[in-house]
Amino acid sequence: MVNKQTLPHRPGSRIRAEAGPPRRRTRGRPRSGQAEDVKQALLSAARELFLRYGYRAVSSRQIAAAAGVNVAMIRYYFGGKPGLYREMIEGMLAPVRAGIEALRARPEAADLGEVMSRMARLWAANPWLAGLLVREVLAPDGPLRTVFLRDLAARFVPIMEQLVRKEIAGGSLRSDLDPRLTLLTMMSLVVFPFVAAPITGPLFGVRPSNEEFLQRFTAHIARVFAQGCLAHHPAESRT
Repeated sequence: MVNKQTLPHRPGSRIRAEAGPPRRRTRGRPRSGQAEDVKQALLSAARELFLRYGYRAVSSRQIAAAAGVNVAMIRYYFGGKPGLYREMIEGMLAPVRAGIEALRARPEAADLGEVMSRMARLWAANPWLAGLLVREVLAPDGPLRTVFLRDLAARFVPIMEQLVRKEIAGGSLRSDLDPRLTLLTMMSLVVFPFVAAPITGPLFGVRPSNEEFLQRFTAHIARVFAQGCLAHHPAESRT
């Protein structure tokens, strides 16, 4: 019978016994302080790759490789590639949505011309969005159309429509206006020049990155909207 006391001592065995079983390491997940950096790296890589190659042609592994992170981070933070796309658009729209909500909560009349100007600057500051919208949403087989309509447009449009209805009911906008068509007009004035930039640029001098152009453009669409939709626009006040 072997006496256990005579067994050779193995250095470190006491330390391991006292410390308890080794902890399982969490693989692939960054520390909390790095989480935002990882998310932003993925969003930036996705924007560039989606715009360059198209949504369907880019895999989650390619996005993760471009961002320099584990591919599991896409599912961990966004639930998958569709969620990553949705987060891209949500992040872009968040400031505008917050501004609209603030206007809707105020008792006084909202400056819808200013809302349009902010939206125009948002499109100008995110030139990747127009290309992505044309290729992935507006194309006949656009892979992101359902996601865009269900998760984004279907939430943004009702907020804007309620704001327009509020302005009509409050007398700031003409009472004979159709709220949905009024909103469609606003969106058309703002969005079309940027979505059609390959044409509107050479023909009409649309230059989203040029501040002088943006000032003229935003002032123009606000003035057109005011002349056509405000209940008491400058032309009426002079008669």
